[in-house]
Formats: sequence, structure tokens, C-alpha cells
Amino acid sequence: MSVQPVGAVGAGTSGVAGVSAVAGLSPSLPPVAPDAAAGAEFAGALQQAGLGGAVGRLEDLQRLQSTADDLAVKAVTGQLADPSQYTIAATEAQLATQMTVAVRNKAVEAYSEIMRMQL
Repeated sequence: MSVQPVGAVGAGTSGVAGVSAVAGLSPSLPPVAPDAAAGAEFAGALQQAGLGGAVGRLEDLQRLQSTADDLAVKAVTGQLADPSQYTIAATEAQLATQMTVAVRNKAVEAYSEIMRMQL
């Protein structure tokens, strides 16, 4: 496997106008676009279940993760002056994800317990 240079570190482009320094690193992966219809359907289901506040929390989690991803790209390309910003953002996103998964697991556990109850 050979490593192809992507341009000068900190330049922000690979020498081609309008092309990101990290563009083309994963050509086999299609771009991920959020499915607005699925997201709206999920949000509607949470609203009906009385969990409307969960939508905001999930959006906050997504925002934290996208911020950490953006800072990771900036750190790798040399555009980030203080790498500790990325470390802090990545840790916040990791903790938020762990908390969300723990709450989800407790909810599933409670639902399973209720379903096992005999009337």
C-alpha cells in the first residue's frame, strides 16, 4: 500500500482550487446524507411516546459528534492551532454517546421487565 500526499499541511487544499486536503482519501465510501424523512418519522414517534425532549438530546449528541469530527479533520490537516480542543470535543462526544446508550439500555430493560409481568 502506498501513501499519496494530499498537499501541504495547513494549506487547507490539495493544490486544486476548492478541493479539500482530505478529499479523495476514501473514494470507495459514498457520502452520508441524513435521511430527513426517517429522522422526521423517528422524531414523530418519540413525540407520540411522550419523549419529545429526547429529540433535542439526540440532536445535541449529533452536534457534539459532528463538531468532534470537524476538529479531527482540522487537527490532521494542521489547521487547528490547539489540538487539545479536538481532545476535549472527542471526549465530550464519547461521554454523551455512552450516556445515551446507557439510558437506552435502561429503557429497553424496563420495557422487557414490564412485558414479563403477568396480569
